[in-house]
Amino acid sequence: MTIPKKIFERKAKLELKNTLITGPKRVGKTFLVFNFLKNFKGKYKYIDFEDYREKNFDFEEIDLVIYDNFDFSVPIPPITTFIISQKNIEIEGFHKIELKGLDFEEFFSFENTTNINQCFDKFLRLGNFPRIFTEEYYRDEYLKETFELLPFNKKILAFFFSHIGEKFTLYQIYQILKKEMKLSKDNFYKITNELLENRIIYEVNKFESPKSPKKFYSYNFAFKNILTNRKNIQYTFENIIFLELNKKEVYYKDTLTFYLPEEERGILVLPFADEEVAKEKLKKVTNVKKVDIITISNEFEIENKNFEVEVIPFWRWRFAE
Repeated sequence: MTIPKKIFERKAKLELKNTLITGPKRVGKTFLVFNFLKNFKGKYKYIDFEDYREKNFDFEEIDLVIYDNFDFSVPIPPITTFIISQKNIEIEGFHKIELKGLDFEEFFSFENTTNINQCFDKFLRLGNFPRIFTEEYYRDEYLKETFELLPFNKKILAFFFSHIGEKFTLYQIYQILKKEMKLSKDNFYKITNELLENRIIYEVNKFESPKSPKKFYSYNFAFKNILTNRKNIQYTFENIIFLELNKKEVYYKDTLTFYLPEEERGILVLPFADEEVAKEKLKKVTNVKKVDIITISNEFEIENKNFEVEVIPFWRWRFAE
């Protein structure tokens, strides 16, 4: 394994202990290991279980073993081991890092620019994979290539990636897809569960109404750009903000894009909101302590006697979190 010359620091860090690194394809799992190895003074052995060549499992005098795409076909060695998996699994005795694509703060630091608006435009267009900063051709082709490499039914994937932010029940999606392809209900639910379990897609339930239609979001919001001509900055912007919320308990309400019950905080995603639009939306909001109205670049003050309101550009909201 050759360590690339150009490696960027992620927020997630590895230590020399048994560690499981999970995440979908191309979120930077192997590059996280490269980050660790560039300063590692011991001896290591890297084994990719998707490599068809014969593998050497002699670990004498080895300080660290790295199993990439590990399939459990051999025992885990009794020395410090990093295991990299696209599946969201657990291994007893292993510290787990569940890796996502770049958040905007990481993207901005990788881009090494002072023009934050230009950087956000690029983030919106290219998505959140770290590899776009290391290989030039990926700037145009990496999304198409990654989509084709994802080991799931492409029509089901394309539906979820093309309809981020829209509200559907799973049964509604099944009814739409079965008109376009041969698909049993059991197989559709099985594939969808795999997509959810492995963090390829995420679902957001309506608050206190789990049987209502759900919103679905992608692990990389830019897939929508290659799959449909139905451009909708609202839904793409929602997907970006959902990923930035980073594991918080998130729901939606009819009156709020997102609702965080632990904080009693609502979020309205309004990319190009002006004061009139924002005030109209707020008239319908109840039972919150605060509402963040997140825009792409607009910023203004709104008074509300029932709860705190902050209208804030995305970049300022992100760096304040």
